[in-house]
Amino acid sequence: MTKIDPRAVIADTAKIGTDVEIGPFAVIDGNVTIGDRCKIGPHAYLTGNTVIGENTQIHAGAIIGDAPQDLHYHGEPSNVQIGKDCIIREYVTIHRGTEEGSTTVVGDRVLLMAFSHLGHNCIIEDDVVIANATLLAGRVTVGAHAFISAGCMVHQFCRIGRLAMIGGGNAITQDVPPFCMLQFREVHGPNVVGLKRSGMADDARNALHQAIKIYFCFDLSRSDAVQRIREEVPLCPEVQEFIDFVMSTTRGICAGHKLQPLD
Repeated sequence: MTKIDPRAVIADTAKIGTDVEIGPFAVIDGNVTIGDRCKIGPHAYLTGNTVIGENTQIHAGAIIGDAPQDLHYHGEPSNVQIGKDCIIREYVTIHRGTEEGSTTVVGDRVLLMAFSHLGHNCIIEDDVVIANATLLAGRVTVGAHAFISAGCMVHQFCRIGRLAMIGGGNAITQDVPPFCMLQFREVHGPNVVGLKRSGMADDARNALHQAIKIYFCFDLSRSDAVQRIREEVPLCPEVQEFIDFVMSTTRGICAGHKLQPLD
């Protein structure tokens, strides 16, 4: 049964699913669509062409779908797409896309902790965790199962790869490859715990460990490092994903800690 507090304000253009709960002083305007069994907390503001997937929880004071903080934006209709089973905590802000018809995307089962921010045209894939007060500028892409700790700042256009782990308080200005652990603005090796928890096979994890060390500890150029990986490391799909990511960068790859060379 849908429960809407009488103090909430809901536009006639909004579409509300079944068994939805909406708290006091929430405002839902524009062409917002809320999926079944969602919970919208008090003082939340949902606006624009925003779609919220089923079973998603939006906590107090969150703002979703507002205009982008981009001087190129002049009121063009654009979108926000939130997946199912997400948790969006207190005072999170998610801005819609800049260009007409463009979309800021949040996948399924994403956890956005309190006061985090997603700028326009971000793409957040499934099962990502973004911790408290982390700020993503426009057009950032975060791969599935990545974890970004609290108090991080991510520059526009940066990419964070699948199953990467970012330590707290980092400023990210270049791409972070998949499967890597970053702290103090440097890659310190593979995300060992995350890879194990993901259920990845031992052979793939060992190959990634070798590939990441070759890339980051021998002071090789990108092309030379990739060539050495191809020659020395079993090219399982995960290693190929790492190679494809680093070779497709436009912002460059973040620095690596001076790891001990392989024996």
